[in-house]
Amino acid sequence: MGMQPDSTGRLSPVPGYLSEQIHVMVALHPADNLPEVYVKEYPKLLDSSDMGPPEWSIIAQDIFDNYNRFDGFVVIMGTDTMAYCASAVSFMLENLGKPVIFTGSQVPIHRASSDARRNLLSSLRVAASLRVPEVCIFFEQVLLRANRSRKCDAGSFRAFDSPNFPALATLGLELRPRPDLFLRAPPPGRRLAVQGGMGARMVVVKMAPCFDVGALLRLATAGYETCRAVVLELYGTGNAPSADPRFHQALRAARSHGMVVVVTSQCARGSAVPGTYAVSQELERAGVIHALDMTTEATCAKLAYLFSKGVAEDQLARLMQTSLRGEVGPAPISLAAASPAASSPTPSPGAEPCP
Repeated sequence: MGMQPDSTGRLSPVPGYLSEQIHVMVALHPADNLPEVYVKEYPKLLDSSDMGPPEWSIIAQDIFDNYNRFDGFVVIMGTDTMAYCASAVSFMLENLGKPVIFTGSQVPIHRASSDARRNLLSSLRVAASLRVPEVCIFFEQVLLRANRSRKCDAGSFRAFDSPNFPALATLGLELRPRPDLFLRAPPPGRRLAVQGGMGARMVVVKMAPCFDVGALLRLATAGYETCRAVVLELYGTGNAPSADPRFHQALRAARSHGMVVVVTSQCARGSAVPGTYAVSQELERAGVIHALDMTTEATCAKLAYLFSKGVAEDQLARLMQTSLRGEVGPAPISLAAASPAASSPTPSPGAEPCP
């Protein structure tokens, strides 16, 4: 949002520039009843591609340290890893009772066509007026649950989507919230806590028809000392190839070495569901965890959070499929588990059953 062209014409963060612009924007809109704003700018500004667990922890700790001073918080960062960071912060902040709104822009604020002013001023308004006790992303007039969001478009102002959960609020001429979708506020007396020490020792692997299974086997047999978890983005509802025995050999090797294996879907919408198709049965036997309808971003953040909590392995699968911050829905009924009458539904007009 606060980037400007450097001497080579490439965009890079400029210290102090965005903080100055925020105060100017608020001062220019006295009739809009914008909240009083305090801006904290970090000494070292980073592209979001360089942000990871250490930076997530700093953000969460700052919110914790200043929690009683403010009614809400707005976090401004680059969009590329915003869904990862916001998802992680949603888990790290326990017993959150105030809004934490992440926002940014697709076009820097110095450009006439920038979406920065609208996103920023609207996020301030939401953080000050809406009693939504959770971490959210506000972008292009839509408020989304952070751990349900992902960046879906690199070339549009509507950069973020929540494929498996409705928007928490939309902003047009007026703010239209959906309080029935908000997480419940913590009971009185429950104090905010922050969980640090988020682990980052995991690998995300996306399956493709030309996938090098040997590479996964080498990771499972030689990488377990440094890699604690593997997140597999598989086809459809979590299907994997069954013709090459090395794939399942790799999964069994990973599990035997104590690595956690989690399956997500490559599809933006829908769930990774165990047992839907025969080719996925071997995954269950190997002891993998299906992430259901969680995004890959939320899956990685939740794994890191549970690792930091020291959760025992025998509890990990249950907690990964249990909603902690509204990040996952209930497991759908798989076709394999359905009754005969329910297992052959009549397709909707124009729809075709697909694997």
